[in-house]
Amino acid sequence: MSRTTTLASVSIILLVVAAPLWSASDEPGNSESVAAEERDATSKLIEADLPKWKLWSDGEREHGLALEAKSVLRWTNPGVGRVYGDLYVWTRNGRPEAVMSFYKAWQPKYDFTAEMHSLSLSEVSAEREGVLLWQPQKAGITLNPVPDAAAPAESPMRRLQQMRELAGRFSARLVDQRVRIEGERQELRLLTQPLYRYRSTVPEVLDGALFGIVLGTDPEVFLLLEARQRGDSRTWQYGLARMNIDPIAVSYMDKEVWRVEKATYPGPIDSPYRVVSQFQPAP
Repeated sequence: MSRTTTLASVSIILLVVAAPLWSASDEPGNSESVAAEERDATSKLIEADLPKWKLWSDGEREHGLALEAKSVLRWTNPGVGRVYGDLYVWTRNGRPEAVMSFYKAWQPKYDFTAEMHSLSLSEVSAEREGVLLWQPQKAGITLNPVPDAAAPAESPMRRLQQMRELAGRFSARLVDQRVRIEGERQELRLLTQPLYRYRSTVPEVLDGALFGIVLGTDPEVFLLLEARQRGDSRTWQYGLARMNIDPIAVSYMDKEVWRVEKATYPGPIDSPYRVVSQFQPAP
């Protein structure tokens, strides 16, 4: 038997031995089918769970927050694994007071989870099926003047252009500490289209929009921009909120303006940011 024939024979044997190791799940078509099934199952979990939640503000149940009927963002994060989620907004007088992201990770596998942050300038409370799960007793967000911003325009269309231009001046970085304590720095990406545009019935809130800063399409930071009016004076204000337990820093025109360190999991019940799996109340 020649060397060429021997190599050909060995190649055939290796192919025969390796063939059983190939799984139908590795085929692109099947992977897409699995992803579609997981997305659909996640959506059904979320749709079933949403009616179980009640949110209110100022510590008064009569100040119930209104849930926006549709998700403002359907997201995924392939860099983390097979995880799918939807983001919902609760409002009062048209202004967003809380955001909650409901998601399920299929690989790596962990529980159906609710992640929440207050956008309120006062208190917020949340219960699920009568069990109190969240009660930050202070403002969830701090509003600051946007540096060197022109006054809000008269036209709603022009104000939207202004908000998109201002949002583009912000940049964010996440230090991913899942694997190493020193972390891996990740630059986040601004979604240029607002997740939620609003005009409150409160006279001083002239206009506003909620922007997402994401990894994949997974929101890690929220940027709130509001046109506020006091007397004859109009100004742009901004606020920032986290949606990740790892350290995050945000810059405006390359100058750092906001930083948060690693959060605890799930976090205390009175924290403006909290992550709850299996929906157990905090001790």
